[in-house]
Amino acid sequence: MFLLLSCAFVRAHQPGLSTLFIDLGSNRLTAQLILAWAELDGTNALDTNRDRELSANELTAARPRLRRLGESALTLESDGRMLALTAPPDIQVDETNGLRFQLTFELPPTQVLLVTSEIIQELNPGHSQIVMVHDAAGVKLGETVLDRDKPTVEIPLLAKAADGGPPSATWGFLRLGLKHILEGWDHLAFLFGLLLVGGKLRDAVKIITSFTVAHSLTLALATFNWIRIPPSVVEPIIAASIIYVGVENILRTDFRNRWLLTFAFGLIHGCGFASILRELGVGANGSSVLTPLVWFNLGVEAGQLAIAALMLPVIWQLKKFFPNRWVPVMSVALIILGSYFLVQRVWP
Repeated sequence: MFLLLSCAFVRAHQPGLSTLFIDLGSNRLTAQLILAWAELDGTNALDTNRDRELSANELTAARPRLRRLGESALTLESDGRMLALTAPPDIQVDETNGLRFQLTFELPPTQVLLVTSEIIQELNPGHSQIVMVHDAAGVKLGETVLDRDKPTVEIPLLAKAADGGPPSATWGFLRLGLKHILEGWDHLAFLFGLLLVGGKLRDAVKIITSFTVAHSLTLALATFNWIRIPPSVVEPIIAASIIYVGVENILRTDFRNRWLLTFAFGLIHGCGFASILRELGVGANGSSVLTPLVWFNLGVEAGQLAIAALMLPVIWQLKKFFPNRWVPVMSVALIILGSYFLVQRVWP
């Protein structure tokens, strides 16, 4: 019942993430704000034909509104002085279904830069923004994660403070990975379907381990751009994997080698995870890929293991109480849920 009711409101892969790159020059500051255009679609109606793509004509029509939004997206202060834009914002569609706002500010000699993300208040609650600041030589001066409760960060530019400057975004990537798996209903439904048949603890460990190894592999390959599968292909396959597992739960009785199936589908799920890091702009502008990749993946794994630890005891107990009905009924629910995701992604 819980899975079926979820269909009314579930939208997978809406993590509420964006990235802000700030590069300092000799007398100017360049800021690049990257976020998924779907984050703005609810209030700005960008996708007017509702085909889940932002065409060139739709971007042209929305450009005046987006330009006004870009002009007020950031507040920058240099030693207490408000910095001014030197040109109108440049807005482009990013290759990962995102929008890229290019903002150029004047930059007088300064010791401390105060960055406030005003646009966070316009986005969905829970939205997080990763901020990375580099000097003219490409040296990282600071990184952190902002949200509605903490939209401002102070960054020393000449010499880092004794405490090491602004807080590292490392824990932010860990938290974002944890948040993504907990909100990724399609990934959780797939994991639930795999564990649904019960079995020994050893079998469950093999399933979880193979899924972890597989999606970690493709997550790394896709994040480093060594492989690239478009979301229009990955997302329907993830939905189909839920349907397949539900059908297999009903038709099969021997699940000793299920870890092989898990590994195969885990490769596809890893590509789905990677799209989140690409939407964040990880690796762009010479930013580090390895650190965000490792900590985001650790967050995903921590959430996955926590969910599995909660699922397994419940599954084992319910299977004892309903030995003949538990697996078929819940598998049908999984097939319905996977079909909903599939239709949503193939025929938007």
